[in-house]
Amino acid sequence: MSASIDTAEIRQRAAENGLTARLNLAESLRTLLEDFACSQANDSVIEEAAAAIQRACGLLSREPKRPGHVRFIEGALTGLGELSELGPFTGRLHPVAPPFRLILNGERAEGFATYGSPHQGAPGFVQGGFIAATFDELLGVVQAGVVRMTVDLQISYRAPAPLYRELRYTSWLEKVDGRKAYVNGTLHDGDRLCAEARALFVQPRQSPF
Repeated sequence: MSASIDTAEIRQRAAENGLTARLNLAESLRTLLEDFACSQANDSVIEEAAAAIQRACGLLSREPKRPGHVRFIEGALTGLGELSELGPFTGRLHPVAPPFRLILNGERAEGFATYGSPHQGAPGFVQGGFIAATFDELLGVVQAGVVRMTVDLQISYRAPAPLYRELRYTSWLEKVDGRKAYVNGTLHDGDRLCAEARALFVQPRQSPF
């Protein structure tokens, strides 16, 4: 079974699930982070922006909160329960996550991400920790619906990954051995290999959730 999720479908699913307002807010926050990271605005503009943000925080702080351990609305936008909408590196409703597009085909997945200034390490390039964390989320997608936890994650960086270009993650299930799953992955900028990943996930004897 193959599934390709594009922006138009995300928008449609958001409307069907009553999540358009949340999606709009997440995208606005993502834009704010990008603009702030590279802004040279003077102090008066920054102070005005800070006051506006504080007012927005006041609106949300009065509302009920979900339990901190619940990653809710699983798959409501992508249609894929394996990828949380609140994943901090792939989630469409998480403002820190870069714009992310997923193609899932059984035990193989491709993810397309475009990183910006909030994700910068060396000038013009993605900070390596974001790459490792995105691998951790995407490699976990291809485990055939079984809940396993990361035990070991090894990243080999081959070339710098540039900002503001669509980068392609690929992950695939290598083998399953009892409670253990071995998963591999790569990151490419066009034809250039930027990073490779190997991970071991283990199914807990008892559910941690």
